[in-house]
Amino acid sequence: MYRVHCLLPRAEAERLSDVLAGLDPSPASAVSVEEVSKVSWSLDAFCLDEARADEAAAIISKEVPDIRASVEKLDDQDWVAASLAGLPAVHAGRFVVAGAHELARVRGGRIPVWIEAGPAFGTGHHGTTKGCLEALALELRRRRPARVLDIGTGSGVLAIAAIKAGAGFALATDLDAESIRIARENRKNNAAGPKLKLLHARGADHRLIRSCGPYDLVLANILARPLVGLAPDVAKLVKRGGRIILSGLLNHQAPQVKAAYAGQGLCLTGHRKLNGWSTLTYARL
Repeated sequence: MYRVHCLLPRAEAERLSDVLAGLDPSPASAVSVEEVSKVSWSLDAFCLDEARADEAAAIISKEVPDIRASVEKLDDQDWVAASLAGLPAVHAGRFVVAGAHELARVRGGRIPVWIEAGPAFGTGHHGTTKGCLEALALELRRRRPARVLDIGTGSGVLAIAAIKAGAGFALATDLDAESIRIARENRKNNAAGPKLKLLHARGADHRLIRSCGPYDLVLANILARPLVGLAPDVAKLVKRGGRIILSGLLNHQAPQVKAAYAGQGLCLTGHRKLNGWSTLTYARL
């Protein structure tokens, strides 16, 4: 695994994130934009090999000629786990997401979600995951959903949180087979049992997804571009009166996602912003 890194003004970092994420295929498997200071933002593109890393660096140099991106080879160890090891517990509404060591310190009144640091996205520390957890906690004050769909589940954190908060059933999907494997481990660790079904699948047009619906709640923490493409399918999968929680989009990408969902019989009920990322909540009319 290689990391391509550079520091940029916020607008440029967000624009370059869009450029890299929008390429098909993209040399970057994942792109992260994080605030470093009031005037500086970090852009990190994670690439599977050196050739893809060099390609990503070349794209950055072409887009912003006065910026030189660094290329770093990461150790062959589980680099995500190593980078996240020792992170504090994440508090989001009633939820506390953390590894076993941190959860041992959690007192009553909270819903513990056991997620160890690992290569599947979703430890709760990222603005998109935390935003979804906060939106989920708010939704659960309104009612407990009988059926939940979690598209792009990663570690399974959102589906597991929903189950542990009282949801009757959750179907969690991901296009990455390794994420589904890790989600299975997390399902076991959190005693989610048969209430949580995991599926290796792309998008929302799958026989099992359709047959388990319609859903009271659909969660999709992915990226802006696929969120736009999924709008018609997602809207059809939600019951009348149900809710949709979307994230994985930078704040400046929110208008294009809102535009895609505007004509789908939905009403925007919430827009949370956290560390440059947006989480949108919709109600099915």
